[in-house]
Amino acid sequence: MRWMTEWDSAWRPLLSRIGVTGPISVLWYGIALLILTVVYIGTGRFGLSLGAFSGFATLVWLPSGIAVASLFLGGYRLWPGITLGAFLVSIFAGRSPLIAIGISIGSTLEALVCTTLLQRAGVRSALDSLHDVLVLALVAAPVSAFISATIGVGGPLLGGRIVWSAAYTVWYAWWLGDVISLLQLAPLLLTWSTWPRMTPSTKRLIELGLLSVFILAVGLFVFVGLPYPNLKRDPSTYLVFPPLTWAALRFGPRGATAALAIISSLAVIGTILGVSPFSDGNLGDRLFSLQSFMGITAATTLILAAMMAERYVLERRKDEFISIASHELRTPLTCLHGYTQLLRRQLAGSDHPHALRVLATMETQTRRLSRLIADMLDLSKIQAGKLTFTDETVNMDVLVYEVAEQFQQTSSQHQVTIEGNTSGMVVGDRERLGQVLNNLLTNAVKYSPGAECIIIHLAPTARYLTVSVQDFGIGIPKAEQEKIFERFYRVAGKQRQIAGGLGIGLTIAHQIIEHCDGKLWVESVEGQGSTFSFSLPRCLS
Repeated sequence: MRWMTEWDSAWRPLLSRIGVTGPISVLWYGIALLILTVVYIGTGRFGLSLGAFSGFATLVWLPSGIAVASLFLGGYRLWPGITLGAFLVSIFAGRSPLIAIGISIGSTLEALVCTTLLQRAGVRSALDSLHDVLVLALVAAPVSAFISATIGVGGPLLGGRIVWSAAYTVWYAWWLGDVISLLQLAPLLLTWSTWPRMTPSTKRLIELGLLSVFILAVGLFVFVGLPYPNLKRDPSTYLVFPPLTWAALRFGPRGATAALAIISSLAVIGTILGVSPFSDGNLGDRLFSLQSFMGITAATTLILAAMMAERYVLERRKDEFISIASHELRTPLTCLHGYTQLLRRQLAGSDHPHALRVLATMETQTRRLSRLIADMLDLSKIQAGKLTFTDETVNMDVLVYEVAEQFQQTSSQHQVTIEGNTSGMVVGDRERLGQVLNNLLTNAVKYSPGAECIIIHLAPTARYLTVSVQDFGIGIPKAEQEKIFERFYRVAGKQRQIAGGLGIGLTIAHQIIEHCDGKLWVESVEGQGSTFSFSLPRCLS
């Protein structure tokens, strides 16, 4: 057992420096190195079988992406697996031990340099920012691939295994193959290294299924099903952009990398079989044209996905800020409102008319501010999918008359008139439906300052009950009528901007009506007024 003692005394300090301590850690470290080495050899031999230039460089070199992802996720201690894998791939390919050592050094340095550049720049495995993608695409991938290609080609070139006239072609094929792997396979492994935390909704799963079918259909149609002569005469290759854009916009970096992997796999298969648009020349020339196209496609798709991910993060932070700010403002505002009412009661009947008017104004403004804060809270709940509803059977006629009466007490400038009746019931949240109607009445008052009348129309049908609020104000341009239900959208124009508001009341109203399986819409003519209507399914039981 002397050899075990000697091995332990020789290697234990080295393993401890890289964080491998104890028998279990040593075992798992050995297994990780073995797996990395085997995967490296398998993917490397596959790549070299695909039209390698001078037997050295291939345009489909998967090990580069695997190596960088392994070091980025598992740490620098896995570098021996890369070195051993690259060395054995070269030996199995019939290269001399000296050339194999040089290639393994270049491959290891490539992975180490790329990983170091990514980590020093603060790149995250999610690749969910434009900064991260640009560092990978413009710095880490091309620089590290340059090192590997230069060392890998330099040895055989000096040894006479590659003629000088073919040196640039071999070097460029080596460099491009590594860059493509770093732009496609490495992002795929990095972004999917952690499983999504949120369980997708049914609608999301349906959309994902449709996208998957679309990607497969386009990939098979473009790269496998049609034997077109070449890219220049065939614009069908650009059909890959719609599904890739869909994946990037709706599913972020994970969706983009998965879509790229599917498209690239089908493209390589079709090119090898000679039935893709990249079918001119020998296999090496085909792959050269294909990988050049896919490199640009991958970089563009990753940039788009990262920008959308950044936008999502900013939207989420904004919603969190609105939620926190609204909660924090509510308490002092409630206190202020209470003290204002207390002062009004104490001064009622006293000889202080000016003070009473000021207090009345304060109460009106605090009530208005309270409504704005409540709207912001509701908006943040909508964005988080946490807006609560208490559904019950609601008599629409009674609700409309109650809301109109309460609203009339706070607005003496406009006369609210109710015409017709619904004589029906709906299922919904009574408080939320009252909120919708109150919002429509408030908007009618704000945007018809010169009018004196607001009319509420009630109309039933066999299946729906319709409530309409008509004003005789400034109206809404036809081109902007569909946009007013969007979050924070306000119609342009000096006269319209005078009226206060955040542009979220109609968004909340639209969500409430949608929850009740109803519809909210507007009809308007500039200078003549607007009519906002919503219809709800009649309760038949």
